[in-house]
Amino acid sequence: MKATGREDAFLRDDLPPVLNDLEVEILGACARQEQWPAQISAGIYAGVDFVVANPDLAKAWIVDAAADSDFRSQYEWIVTRLAGFMRLRAPVERRLPASTDEALVAGIVGLVGDHVRIGRFERLAGLRPELVLLALLPYLGFAEARAWANRPPEFPSPEN
Repeated sequence: MKATGREDAFLRDDLPPVLNDLEVEILGACARQEQWPAQISAGIYAGVDFVVANPDLAKAWIVDAAADSDFRSQYEWIVTRLAGFMRLRAPVERRLPASTDEALVAGIVGLVGDHVRIGRFERLAGLRPELVLLALLPYLGFAEARAWANRPPEFPSPEN
């Protein structure tokens, strides 16, 4: 899904379109949920689903662009942006000490990137619950995070 036709002031024109499109997909999925754990879960599902639906784009950015001098700044920017969105939704006061949203997001991006690098796109859909567990664990503890991880997000129709 292209971000064109929207008033998205947050999008950067110096990034590969795939990163802006990914962000639009993640934020759209989050916005369709009411509870913050569901928002985080929906964002993770949408991000992974975007990668699965666009394997050539994902591979081009994750694998091929890694040698590009701009890759590091792009990677850091997307991790910082997604961590910022997590921080806006998740109650920071509930987070366990010593964990950071940047570390959580970088871990998630790294796991997805590893699957892309070795061409295991078929395993990414099955990884989504584990990524949700990873993201929610510092905030909710194991039992509640696992409950959210075992429940795929519901995506209400746009009419609702």
